[in-house]
Amino acid sequence: MNLVKRLPIGLGFACLMMMSSCSKEDVQTPEPTGSVSASSNMRKENGIFSFIYLDPTYGPTGSTVFPNGWKRDLSTSNDIIQLPAGTSSLTHLFGNPGAAWEKPLPSIPNAPNANSIVTISSHAKTNVLDFNATKNKRSSAITKVKNLKPGKTYQINFYVASTINKIIKQGCIPGYAKDLFVETYLSNGKKLSAHMMSLNAGATWFKQTITFKAAETELTLKFSAFTDSDNTFSYAHIFVDHNSVEEIQQEEPLDY
Repeated sequence: MNLVKRLPIGLGFACLMMMSSCSKEDVQTPEPTGSVSASSNMRKENGIFSFIYLDPTYGPTGSTVFPNGWKRDLSTSNDIIQLPAGTSSLTHLFGNPGAAWEKPLPSIPNAPNANSIVTISSHAKTNVLDFNATKNKRSSAITKVKNLKPGKTYQINFYVASTINKIIKQGCIPGYAKDLFVETYLSNGKKLSAHMMSLNAGATWFKQTITFKAAETELTLKFSAFTDSDNTFSYAHIFVDHNSVEEIQQEEPLDY
């Protein structure tokens, strides 16, 4: 079982500088226990410290406007009018005063002052057997986790939600998204993993966690969403805070 404990960055840095025994090499074992490193947002290479980094979703709102390090993925759909994507507030689609959510989103847990979220749209019915059939029916957004150390295990924490808006594709009806879909990719474009996350209720934040072992120094994350029918038009949202990536130190099991 992974036990997560986050410490302030300054404390982690002091620990690294003062005690060389603060960290140890990972030991790969079946069903290991683990804890988050005190330096969970840092890595050291050639004597230089760098932050393990996933860009947060803070930034200005707008259609086709994204936080630093985020962008639209055109391979899913390049139709920015019928399948928009960008940055919204908790109360309005892309921050447009004339496009309020039918039900505003509540404050994000542990981030009460946050008011910018990445928004994607979809009228693609969930189809796990043929994802190609959903192409051009959903927009997607991508970002990267950076400064990873290959062979180490990491945990990404983020929040997802869905809302209803009057601005929808012609011929569709508004509805909440059914599932949020997250894919991870290596630098050569090879898909590493896929995660389907159920959105059980509208206008509600759900915390999600992805755990992975780094194969490279970077990992691409791709977010999209699915609905309950091809005629239902939905908006789904992703919130990523600062320091959302944590290194998990694997520990040897007890001898009994």
